[in-house]
Amino acid sequence: MAAITGWMYILQLLKKENKMIKPLTLSIFAILFLMFTAYTQNGYLQKTFQLPMSTEAKSYFVKQIGTDYVLNSDIIVGNTLQKTMLYQNNDKNRYIWPKGEIAIKLDASLTTNRTFFYKENLRQLALRAIGIFNNQTNLRLVDYNGQKDFINIKFSPDTTYGGLSPVGRVGGEQVIWITNRSDLSTFLHEMMHSFGFYHEQNRYDRDTYVVIDTSKAIAVWRYAFQIEPGVTTTAYDYTSVMHYEANAFAIKEGDQTIRCKNGNQILDCVLGGSKLSSKDIEGINSSYFYNAALPRMEYKDFMMRKAENQAVIKSTDVSKLTAINATPVENGLYKIKVNQTGKYLAIEGISKDNGARLVQWDFVDQPNHKFYVKIIAEGIYVISAAHSGKYINAAGQLKNDGTAIIQWDYANQDNVKWQLVYKKENEGSQAGWTIRNKNSNSPIGLLNLNGKNNGEAFILKNPAYADGAYEPVQTFTFERIGNLVFSEERLYENSPGMIKKMKQN
Repeated sequence: MAAITGWMYILQLLKKENKMIKPLTLSIFAILFLMFTAYTQNGYLQKTFQLPMSTEAKSYFVKQIGTDYVLNSDIIVGNTLQKTMLYQNNDKNRYIWPKGEIAIKLDASLTTNRTFFYKENLRQLALRAIGIFNNQTNLRLVDYNGQKDFINIKFSPDTTYGGLSPVGRVGGEQVIWITNRSDLSTFLHEMMHSFGFYHEQNRYDRDTYVVIDTSKAIAVWRYAFQIEPGVTTTAYDYTSVMHYEANAFAIKEGDQTIRCKNGNQILDCVLGGSKLSSKDIEGINSSYFYNAALPRMEYKDFMMRKAENQAVIKSTDVSKLTAINATPVENGLYKIKVNQTGKYLAIEGISKDNGARLVQWDFVDQPNHKFYVKIIAEGIYVISAAHSGKYINAAGQLKNDGTAIIQWDYANQDNVKWQLVYKKENEGSQAGWTIRNKNSNSPIGLLNLNGKNNGEAFILKNPAYADGAYEPVQTFTFERIGNLVFSEERLYENSPGMIKKMKQN
């Protein structure tokens, strides 16, 4: 605490020599002293809080990285936006995840960023790490699909660290930060923190097995070796992915901040690992013993499912799919029932404006609840609202999940075109027709498949995985109530992104 000692020394020296100190000067020194009592060397803060598996609150030196308070170089213990520390009110037994699956969300930022040294795609590294845990341990990791508690792995442009994570289940969304200084071992290491594991070289009995020499560590990282709480489930593991290397935070090449200890003998040794050690796996399986009988998971996130769906669509004759187990939908006027809810498609508010949303509603015998359906190519349909003559399409030609389904003037582009594919097997939900956008190959659906409220809007929504299988997809029943009467003229009117067709002389 050199900064504090320095100011105290100046005050004592001035008093000792009977120097005249004005009250204002003393006040300034007092304020500065109070400011510096919260700080230590190199920007560290001294905070008191209770970590998981600790029976009491203790004082730790933490470093502020962004808005996060970070312990021992990569453990997030709180942030500047919170009134209390992250774990301040946690029950000591809460940090291990309960029996079953742990939801992992891969942020889109991982897809567009690579590691600095080997140019590996960060999303691919995340998928490899998830696969390792699913295949080698009792952990059951699945894609995030609205679960209350989940881990969100995000990219940070900060280059001063490899990764950051809290320890164990915090509740709600908890973020693992990954940078382009990360590699596969970083993902394994930070994810193990989030699963409830501390550093090996910081465990309470570490002094029996290693010697820490902070004098050889870079000044800003000398507080990275503080003892952490926790229960040891295995013997000390020198090759754990949770163990830092011998030269961790060393000032210069060849220096060792951590050395092995065998009795009174101090030895140079290889420390740390780039993969899960046998003791890492043993420790995970011991902590998550209750998952042993659960089936192993195959993690597939939205991007993987979308690629698979596109491959299926491209390799399948949609016109043949349409004819399986149901008579193909013919040209005509329809009311279209949402099978899961019993409600019907409608244009919101009887609006005739471009951009009005497609919603579900209890059927009312009025034109905005009725739709013309017409085949324009083999297996391809257009659907227009009877009251407005406008066409159902995916807004803005977007392809991503969550894209709104709206009405708009017709344009000869794929976001206005639909494939009607009959789905007999629907993972426990009702069979029926799916309405799939030609532009994105994605079906439409409600945000909540079984939502019962009038006015719930439709979006592009690919089915997600749960327990290794697809969730049901929204299906519809086309109830014919009349013939096709609308004109071909509207098929070429102006629409955003389209050039208006020139009039013929």
